[in-house]
Order: sequence, then structure tokens, then C-alpha cells
Amino acid sequence: MPSSLGVYIEDGLIKYAKLQKDKDSIKVEAFNIEFYDNDPIPTLKKIITETNSSKIPICVNISDELYNYFEVFAKLEKKDIKKSVDLEFDLLCSEKGYNIKTLETRFILMKSTENAEKYKVLYIAANKSEINQKTKLFDGYKIHSLTPISTSITNLVEIDEKDNAIIVNIENETKITTIIEGQIYRVDMLQDGMGTILKEINKIENSDKKSYEVCKNITIYSQDSQVSEDDGEYIKDITRVLHKIVTETREILESSFIQIDKIYITGLGTAINNIDLFFQEYIQATKCEILKPFFAESGSIKVPIKEYIEVNSAIALALNGLGYLNRDLNFTVAPKVSLDADVGELIKQLFAYNGGTNEAKAPLDKDEKLLVRLIICTLVILFTYIAFSKYSINKIIEREEEVANAKIDAMIELEKIQKDVDKINTECEAYELSLESLRKLSEDVNESQTNRIIAKDSIPNFLNKMMFLIPQRVKVTSIKNGEGKKILIGAEAEKYEQLGYFMAALRTENVLLNVRTTTGIMQDDIVKITIEGKLP
Repeated sequence: MPSSLGVYIEDGLIKYAKLQKDKDSIKVEAFNIEFYDNDPIPTLKKIITETNSSKIPICVNISDELYNYFEVFAKLEKKDIKKSVDLEFDLLCSEKGYNIKTLETRFILMKSTENAEKYKVLYIAANKSEINQKTKLFDGYKIHSLTPISTSITNLVEIDEKDNAIIVNIENETKITTIIEGQIYRVDMLQDGMGTILKEINKIENSDKKSYEVCKNITIYSQDSQVSEDDGEYIKDITRVLHKIVTETREILESSFIQIDKIYITGLGTAINNIDLFFQEYIQATKCEILKPFFAESGSIKVPIKEYIEVNSAIALALNGLGYLNRDLNFTVAPKVSLDADVGELIKQLFAYNGGTNEAKAPLDKDEKLLVRLIICTLVILFTYIAFSKYSINKIIEREEEVANAKIDAMIELEKIQKDVDKINTECEAYELSLESLRKLSEDVNESQTNRIIAKDSIPNFLNKMMFLIPQRVKVTSIKNGEGKKILIGAEAEKYEQLGYFMAALRTENVLLNVRTTTGIMQDDIVKITIEGKLP
């Protein structure tokens, strides 16, 4: 019966689970959580020895991975898609200053729910040195897979093509995996998680293990419930972190264009009692529940459910070794099959004598010599044909690659042109709205003289002055007339400093009086504010 060991490693903590599969039944043979101080290798060797896992597949998580998203045409072949998304990532690395040579990358394709002609690409990058360090931890053992836990965690749920769900995995950090129509749609990462909670509790307990035991004995209640004085300080730290996580989860839920059916909670955070009720209190429209491995429902696990759910991440990784692995997301290097070696082995078998030894048989008779000559001639013809075929195929492949590369280059250029066209259209729409706002502003001035006291040339003078004060990287999105002489200016930029310079210029040049900002938000790395002031 096949077995697999899943090992989830974080700073100072190791989760492990050994699974065994018998036909359609899966059994958890061993599992636990181990804490270590500096070097994890002694703890790992102890785990592998105690679980008798030295000769079975070991599945491990990667760390500090980066997630990016691209779109490609669905009609491209997969090799062309890879070239296209790799090029997109090259451009992204150049833009953000990443050293692409230090990164190992993988990607998966998802059907775009918004555009049937395109694939959405989840592109994952991990640091090569991190991968090498993690591989060295298992030197001498059989590493079957290195995968992101945010994608492997979906192994625990039987997902149908129509399922829409969110998995909140609260480990040291929190990783939120959104599943739309049965496929991974996005992964969100939060720095806050159980690592933040344990760090606060550890200031008093002075031990990660003791801090974790404290969490297992704490129950969080509703907002109106009272807590004991002993648990009060811990409850505040725990609630503060969980509130950040549930707020982010709710924002993801509300931003989804498709109704989410269920929210699963898993990870080290499930040690906290009533955490599912805490989530449900803040997210009332969607069912929130603790994630149970799909095979646990069959009763194959004979231990309290709370205990093995805490090692769900390790169980999800172990399932990779039992046939649930998405090979496109495996960061281990797969061995290449050598055709020449296979042919050489075949020749050895054809010409082996006396059960595979190199000793010659008795002298061949006339018929045997003829047979050997025929075999040799046939092999010569066969190898000549293979060599010619390889040459022809290589030439064909070269031509296909040239055509595919030209096709990709053309599509990329078309996408760039389309992006420029979209940007121009967006800018045109924005300025048309601004012009419309100015027109309405002028009409309002003429129609509401009784309510406003604005000089005839005030608005043209104001617009003329403001036109020469707008910094290069600041965009004015709207201009509105408030009560009396009040003017409201909508502006956006990449940095607060650019908007601050614009406000200062309006103030110092006496374009507006009592200049101040009323609102400010950050959206998609763009700072948006509303500037308020009065005409002189």
C-alpha cells in the first residue's frame, strides 16, 4: 500500500502527517506538531525515523513565494503560452527590480470567467536559494514534491466544477485561497497570523510551545460576551489579529463577482476554540466552518477531529504523494528520460548471452550466422532511419518554433497596442467627464446667482491658474462647485508627496483659500484625494 509523509515547515515549527492509501481508503498513520529552536534537521530526522518514512515519498512546502496574474490567448499551444507568460514575468521583474536569475517559477492555467478567449494564469515564483536550503534539510531522503501550501491545501476538499469557496489557512502567516467554479482563482497573503499571536503571548510565556498550549485552551466568544481576567490580555491580542484576517476575508468575499458558497478555516489558528463562530459573526451571509479533510468523513480517522485538523497543512502536502499532486506546481527538478540510454539498454538485451553474461555461446551454425547478419542489417537500417527522422523532426520543430515565436511577438505587440488604446480611451473619458463637470459648473453659476456670490471671471481665472500648477504625475479627475465659493477638486497620483505639492501650489499661489483635503484613499497603488478650497 502506498504511503506518503507530508512535512510543513515554518520558523520554529514543523507539522507532519504520514498517510497510507488502500484502494479508495486513506488512513492517517501518524501526525504531530514539533517545535525547534535553531536547526530543524535533528527534529526532521527524528520524525522520519519514528514514522518509518526514510524510503517513502516526502512532500514539503515552499516558502516566501510570490504570486502574480497574467492573461494569455486560449488558442495558443501550451509551449507558446509558457513563452508568453515567461516574457510577461520578465517585464514585471524589470519593472519591480527583481533578479529573475534567482527565481524558480511555475504556473497554472485557469479558464477566464470573464473572457472565453483567454486563460488566466496564476504565476508563482520562489527563491532558488530557499528551495536549495529546504532540499538540503532532507539530504539522503526522497523528496517527492516541493509545492506552495496555498495551492496544495485544496487537496483537502473535493471540489466540483461549480464550487465557489474560500480557504483561509492561518499559519504563521495567513494565506487565503479563492476557488471559483472549481479552480484556484487567486491567492492573497497576509503577514498577520498565528505567528503574530504566538509572538505576543510568548512575551509572557517565554516558550512557543507553551504559547501554543495557551491558544488551545482559550475560547473566543461573541463581541458582547465577557472574558475572564486571566485570559483577558491574551484575548485582546488574539481578537485583534483575527479581526484583521476576517476583515480581509470579507473584503475578498465582497469583491468577488460570483457568489461564494462556503468559507473554510484551517491551519494553526484552528487551535483557538470557536474561531469558526468568530468568522461567522462577521461574515453572516456565507457559511463559515472548520476545514475537515474529505476522507475524514468516512470515519477512517479514529482520533479527536480537533487534533488532526491542526496539521491540515501537512495532510494536504502528504496527499501530493498519493496522487493528488498538481505537477505543474512542483518545484522539485524532474529527471529527464534519455532516449539514447534506453536504446543502448535495448541493444544490450538483444545481444546478451547466457542469461545476460558476456560469455559467448558455442560456435554458431550457418543458419544462426545468417540470422545474426540479418539482425545487424535491420538494426543498421533502423538506426539510420531514426537518425534521419530525428534530423527531419528537429528541422520541423525549429521552423515551428520560429513561427510560434513570431506569433507570440505579434500577439504581445497587439496586446500592448490594445492596452495603449484602452488607456487613451480611459483618459478621453476622464477628460470628457471633467469638461462636462466644467460645463455644468458654468451653468450652475448662471442659474444660482442668488445662492452664490462668485465674480464673473473667478472660475475662468481659477481654471487658467490651476492648469499651470498641476504637477506632471498628478491627474485631476473632477472639479465640482460646492456651496457658495467652495470648490472640490478630485485628484490622484502614485505618491502622497506629489499631491501635497499640488495642494501647496494652490495655497501659495492664492488660487484657492483655506485649502485642505477632505478624503483620501489608496486603490491599486494610486492615491486618490479630494481637495477643498474657496475662490478668492
